[in-house]
Amino acid sequence: MTGRMLVRHDEDYAAFEDGPDRGRILIFGRDTGGAYGLMEWTAAPSPVSDGPQTYGAHLHSGCEETFLVRKGRLDFLLGDEVVTLGPGDFVRAPPGMRHGYANTSGEPVELLVSFHPGGLEELFLKYRTDGDGAAEGDGFTTDAERMFGSAFDLD
Repeated sequence: MTGRMLVRHDEDYAAFEDGPDRGRILIFGRDTGGAYGLMEWTAAPSPVSDGPQTYGAHLHSGCEETFLVRKGRLDFLLGDEVVTLGPGDFVRAPPGMRHGYANTSGEPVELLVSFHPGGLEELFLKYRTDGDGAAEGDGFTTDAERMFGSAFDLD
């Protein structure tokens, strides 16, 4: 990777919606030679259920993911352990580690999420649900499985 400086200004981002959640890509993997991607993510409160708590558990064999809570609290699943995270807390999901979260706080939770190597962030834009992408079907899942060795529905 070259030593090229990368500067992003607030107006340079790519915002999107993913159902009730929303985000914006701050750094694309293509801008870092594939080293990493970085996005802001706002997780909406999880729906209340009468059954056991679910976390949207999944894994990526070909990608590490990190999460830094900026505002709010959420329950984070890492492997088989659930921890409550608040502002300033950080968690790393190494490749192949089952992970997910549930926002049971009743308020939106703001996070910084990184992908190592970068590229997975591109799928959030490609399959966005706010009318500017192909949100129908299971394209996100299919592409993530193919490109990053992801597996979903692991609750």
